[in-house]
Amino acid sequence: MPAGLFAADAAFPDLGAKAATEDKLRAVQDYLYMLLETLRWTLRHLSADNFSDADAAGLVAAAVQKHPEVFDTLIADTVISDAVITNELYGVYGDVADLTVDELRTDWQKAARYLAGDTSPLDWLHICDEQIDFLSGTVVVTDGAPETEQLHRGGRYFWWTDATRTQMTSLEETDWPVTVYRYATLRKGSFRFADCAGPGGAVTKVPTLVLGAGTGDAADPDLGKGFLRKGTASLDLWLHGATDKGLFIGEYADLVGARKTTRLDFSRWDAGVFSETVDGAAASAYAVDFDAQDRPVKITDAAGHETEVVW
Repeated sequence: MPAGLFAADAAFPDLGAKAATEDKLRAVQDYLYMLLETLRWTLRHLSADNFSDADAAGLVAAAVQKHPEVFDTLIADTVISDAVITNELYGVYGDVADLTVDELRTDWQKAARYLAGDTSPLDWLHICDEQIDFLSGTVVVTDGAPETEQLHRGGRYFWWTDATRTQMTSLEETDWPVTVYRYATLRKGSFRFADCAGPGGAVTKVPTLVLGAGTGDAADPDLGKGFLRKGTASLDLWLHGATDKGLFIGEYADLVGARKTTRLDFSRWDAGVFSETVDGAAASAYAVDFDAQDRPVKITDAAGHETEVVW
């Protein structure tokens, strides 16, 4: 048996010196048995006593140098997603390439704002579950004093690593919990996937921009919100309400829910003027041109747009 794991390669049999195929197979079989026993013994007795930190560092360095592409993937897919690295990214800033996460927030300012005594409104983004939320928070005040809480993400609570309060951790409890103000949060917009019915009634998921906080409730959370969506065959902009109103641009542009006429005033018709009033009491005046038979042949609005009238 070789003295160490890497000595096994040096003891590989010289098959060229064997004349018969049967002898070559027997030599390979003996070597494989020896290698198996070497691996068993080495792995069972692997410890800090027979495998130093320097040996480990040397092995890793040699492997990285020989196969850098493998270790680039390993670091991005495994090490970065490890709890230690993920937690420390919250408090230590740097460039991270090819980072895959299940949630991203930009409200890291909460801790800094508390330390500075800044109770002004805070805006941030929250990316999770194929949706980007645009959030705005105001500090909750009770009896004239702002409420506070310990910074947490779900069941993970954060502590400062030391009294300097410059780096956080959620791996251990320290004497310095990360205290932040408690915020009342309002979602002012989002970018998400939503159902869209295309030609033939087929429903697909398309990116949709949602604007405003709305006035909705549990029964209709989107009430009062504006929507902008690129459908399969149209560009749609509408306000969600009891009756949806909006601009839907496809092969033709349809303005749905446009203001309707509520009054036509022809009292000055003989003077060549009439007016129109629409929903919201908005009035517009028009000039009228007549032909020799006193028939209206052209209507001109306040912007100078002319509409021909043919008899």
